[in-house]
Amino acid sequence: MKRKMKWYAALSATLVLSMMVGQLPTGAKQQGERRGDLEIEASEGLALKSNARQTAETDLYVIRFEGPIEQEWKDEVEALGIELGDYLPDFSFVAKLSDKKIQRQVVRLPFVEEIIPFYPVNKVAPELRKALGTSKEVEVAVIGFDKSVDIRRTVNRAAKEELSGSVESLKNARHISLAAMTGQGLEEVIQSEDVVAVVPLPKRKLHNDRAAKILKSDKLENTGYTGQGQIIGIADSGLDTGDEENIHPDFIGQILRLYAIGREGDASDLEGHGTHVVASALGTGAASAGKYKGTASDAQLIFHSMSDKWGGLVGEVRDILGQAYEGGARIHSDSWGDDDFGDYGLDSYMFDQFLWEHKDMTALVAAGNVGYRGFKTVGSPATAKNVIAVGASENDRPKVGGEKADDPDTVAGFSSRGTTMDGRFKPDLVAPGTFILSARSSLAPEEAFEELFDRFYAYSSGTSMATPLLAGGVAQIRQFLSEEKENDNPSAALLKAMLISGTDDLDEDMRLQGFGRANLLNAIQTDFVDEKEGLLTGEGASYSVKVTDRSKPLAITLAWTDYPASLAAYRTLVNDLNLVVISPDGEQYNGNDFFRYPYDDEVDNLNNVEQVWIPRPERGVYTVKVKGYNIPKGPQPFALATTGKIVDEAEGPDVKKGTLNTEKAINRYDVMTFRAAQEGRLRVVPTWRGYAELSLILYDETNMPIKVIEKLEKGKTLTISLPDAGKYKIKIELEKGNEAKYQLDLDYPR
Repeated sequence: MKRKMKWYAALSATLVLSMMVGQLPTGAKQQGERRGDLEIEASEGLALKSNARQTAETDLYVIRFEGPIEQEWKDEVEALGIELGDYLPDFSFVAKLSDKKIQRQVVRLPFVEEIIPFYPVNKVAPELRKALGTSKEVEVAVIGFDKSVDIRRTVNRAAKEELSGSVESLKNARHISLAAMTGQGLEEVIQSEDVVAVVPLPKRKLHNDRAAKILKSDKLENTGYTGQGQIIGIADSGLDTGDEENIHPDFIGQILRLYAIGREGDASDLEGHGTHVVASALGTGAASAGKYKGTASDAQLIFHSMSDKWGGLVGEVRDILGQAYEGGARIHSDSWGDDDFGDYGLDSYMFDQFLWEHKDMTALVAAGNVGYRGFKTVGSPATAKNVIAVGASENDRPKVGGEKADDPDTVAGFSSRGTTMDGRFKPDLVAPGTFILSARSSLAPEEAFEELFDRFYAYSSGTSMATPLLAGGVAQIRQFLSEEKENDNPSAALLKAMLISGTDDLDEDMRLQGFGRANLLNAIQTDFVDEKEGLLTGEGASYSVKVTDRSKPLAITLAWTDYPASLAAYRTLVNDLNLVVISPDGEQYNGNDFFRYPYDDEVDNLNNVEQVWIPRPERGVYTVKVKGYNIPKGPQPFALATTGKIVDEAEGPDVKKGTLNTEKAINRYDVMTFRAAQEGRLRVVPTWRGYAELSLILYDETNMPIKVIEKLEKGKTLTISLPDAGKYKIKIELEKGNEAKYQLDLDYPR
């Protein structure tokens, strides 16, 4: 018990990441609905970045299914010898269909809505289309249809003399080639049936903000347990001298691996950015007798120096993350990116791909510093679905910072804003990011910093500074989970869900604050589920959450690491889970539908984080449902974290399961009964596997029909009034199809 109290007390010292930033309040504004009035439900349709049509012939087609994709449907299509390529929202795949006979067979399948040509122009990112057919040179990434085939030969053959320099394929993703070519060469490349998308190369930059001139300092507090046993990977400009034998005192003994990828053999930091960032996460404070140290000063480091001799940032995302992961890092901090205004670029795709394949790796990425240019300014790779995108909040040091550091419940003006181009919530949350005191590179000029503190430390601001502070916080949480919860390998989705459920709401527009400001103590006090098996289309899971304290908001957060999006798609969500919460009095809340009443009339089909947030919850047991609405690339694992208490599932919904088939007449239907303790409402969530149509009838105890539903909708909640207490009967019947394995989740007064 003493150890646990010590741990809680230690985290209280860095409750909201106050290391290096000044003391912030433990609470924040909590009132009313979330701010932002954002749309969370996109209209269904084919979501291509470019919907232009041509008359040219093509062997690439889009197969559109009639609804949420069943695994059996994919199996049946692939049995025809068809390879399904990229998934495209909604309910579609790119496929090669050169054989007209097979095309006709596909169209006749009962679950296929249509097939439509995937024209060459559909492959080109909108910002590149003006260059098509011209002599203008563009730098692009070409993405191949087949992920197992090196696309370089195709690019060389198609572009030929229109190329400028050599074509290079990514070492660990050979289906992606990088090249510079004219618009005419681009026109030729997209004619190839082996190419599925072409996007511009990212223009990476460091995400510090040097324009602000506010001085802020604070003593770093000793946090006790600070990332012991954790390894953090960081990629940035460089690290002080780059020589482990002669480096900043705060890094001595911290470095496990030091990779120089920008300048071979030289990992030095001429800009001062990387040194400052690293010390914010895990600096020991040795140069200040322990006063100025990072949030995880006992963690160790794997570092990649990215700055080349021209000041650019180089390195393949997959190599950087892969080497860190192989070295034991399960946290990665990245304070760089492109100011591409909400686009899901190549770096975002590469982060999502790696994190999908390594679901225990948590990546934190700076949102960017161009918030003064308005909404949709968050840049890639912070636009990746599976990273934690970090914005910056103000500090609480008005005597030195003036109006820019006098309200910790305010997002810093420079912090890049959401949403992403396709409407997703980013940043995910914010952390202090103005005038952070941290280690100074001995090789960086004075003008690299806002203000010097002494020869070892200096001040800087930006989302670059907020990100490593939170990365150190994640190391603390991982250590907590290992030592207090015996969970040595938490999923990244769990850490994201815990952080988001634990945030302090700043009463800011969600496009600025995300879900709020990080609060580490709240995060470790959440109750959670880390479901690693996952769900398929039509499947679901139910939990019960008990609330006894009405004085604080109830947050229930669902997060999942999603399959990487196609770079030809406009909307990026692939596997769509839905969160539904039913209060003790029967009111339904849908995930992320918290901008305006009612809270159950929109269903999020954009984000891979969904939350129900109730500022003043009623006491009692809440039913929490996670539904696999559309899982084309499953199964889909997920995590759930809540400020309530997860209790025995028996207090939750009454779950009925069975199998209906046509072998015998009696097998076509099932009958089940339940007893309502009082009048009220019955909520039924039907799901099933198999291509089938089902009907449902509800009878009272005199066997009179109360409600008849001739065709059930999979995953859609039915609400039926129960006029009296007593016994009721449900009949579920197979109307079309050969077999259906069903599940009914029933909620009623008990």
